[in-house]
Amino acid sequence: MSVCALIAAAGSGKRMEIGQNKAHLLLKGKPVLIHVLSAFEACDAVDDIIIIAAPGEIDFTWGLIKAWDKHSKVKKIIPGGATRQKSIMSGIRNLGSECDIVVIHDCARPLVRASVISITIAAARRYGAAIVSKPMKDTVKLTEGGYITKTLDRDKIRAAGTPQAFRREIIEAAYVNADRDGFVATDDAMVVERSGIKVRVLEDRLDNIKITYREDLAVAETYLAAYNKIDGNNVPNHDYPGQRKFKVGIGFDIHKLVPGRRLILGGVDIPFNLGLEGHSDADVVFHAIADAILGACALGDIGVIFPPTDPSYKGISSGVILSEVVRLAKERGYIVNNVDITVLAEKPKISKFACKMRKNISDFLEIAGEDVGIKATTMEGLGVIGSAEGIACFASCSLIL
Repeated sequence: MSVCALIAAAGSGKRMEIGQNKAHLLLKGKPVLIHVLSAFEACDAVDDIIIIAAPGEIDFTWGLIKAWDKHSKVKKIIPGGATRQKSIMSGIRNLGSECDIVVIHDCARPLVRASVISITIAAARRYGAAIVSKPMKDTVKLTEGGYITKTLDRDKIRAAGTPQAFRREIIEAAYVNADRDGFVATDDAMVVERSGIKVRVLEDRLDNIKITYREDLAVAETYLAAYNKIDGNNVPNHDYPGQRKFKVGIGFDIHKLVPGRRLILGGVDIPFNLGLEGHSDADVVFHAIADAILGACALGDIGVIFPPTDPSYKGISSGVILSEVVRLAKERGYIVNNVDITVLAEKPKISKFACKMRKNISDFLEIAGEDVGIKATTMEGLGVIGSAEGIACFASCSLIL
C-alpha cells in the first residue's frame, strides 16, 4: 500500500492581482511549485505525487519540472476544476488502486517541510484524518452589521493549513457525498467533518505560510533569506539541521517478572507465563521511550507526571503515559524525529513481535515506521536479566523544534 500526494496548483492568483498562476511565481529565484515538490520528494513517506494544474497548463507544468529538477515521484499532472473542491475531487478520481493514504497540499504553501508532511501522514494512519494547524495570535470576534456579536475563545480556535492527510476510503467517500449533496467546503477536513469523522489536529510550523497576497510573497522570501544565512540554502523543505533545533534524550526502565501479570512490551500483549510487575501495566518499552522524550525536554521522568503513589494511576496503560508525554513535548514546540530502542530480555524471544511493536510506537509518536529502531539482546545469563528475573529497555530519541 502507498501514500499519494495531491498538490493543488490550479489557482489563478486573483487576490494577488498578478494575472498568473501563483505556482509559477519565482520565490528566491525558484518557482513556488518546485519548492513544494522538493519537500514532497524529500519526504520518504510519500510514494507518488499528482499535480492538479490549471487547464491549459499541463504541458507548461511538465516543462517546468523538467527544467528545474527531476522529480521521480510525480506520476501525473491533471487539469483542475472550476473550484479547489472540484480540483481535489478530480485528483481523488485519479488515485492508483494501491493508494491507501492521501495527503493533500496547497501549492500556495511553498515552505512546507518534509518532517511536517511525514507526521501528518503518520497521524492519518493512526486516526484516519489529520491536519496541521496554528494557534491564533489575535483575539477573534464575530461581527454582524459592523458590530461585534461575540468574542471567541482564542485558546480553542486553530488556523487550519495543509498538508492534510486521510485514509483513502475516508476522503474518497466524503468527497463523493459532498459532490452528490452540493456541499461546498473551504478545506478538505471540512468535507470529512460532515461525515461525523473526527479529524486529528497537529501543530504546524509557523513558517508554513500561505501565499495569498503580495505581502505574503515578501514574508516567504524573508524566511528563505534567513535559511540561506544559516546554512547557505534557499530551500527549507529538506529540513536541513541548520534550520532546526535538535534535542536528544535517553531513557531506561526495568521491571521484575512475576506470576499473575500480563507481559506487555511496546503495546503488544505477549503470551508468556510471567508478566512485569509495576504500578501501571509496566511496559518497559513505552516507559523508556517516554523517559527519553521527557529527558530531551528537561521535564524529569514519568514518575513526576504519573506518581506511582497515586492510586488513580494504578493499572494505567503505558500508551496513555506515552501519549501525554508526546503532548507535553508538542506544547514546547517539539515533535519526535526518531527513536531507537534496545530490549534486554533472556526470555521470551520478542523478535516475532517487533513489527507490531514498531507499528504501535510509530502510531503513538506520529512518525514513520522507518524512524523506529527496535533491537533485542540477552545478557548471556548474567545478572537479574540473564536469570530471567526481569526485563529492561534502553531508548534514545531525537526531537525537532
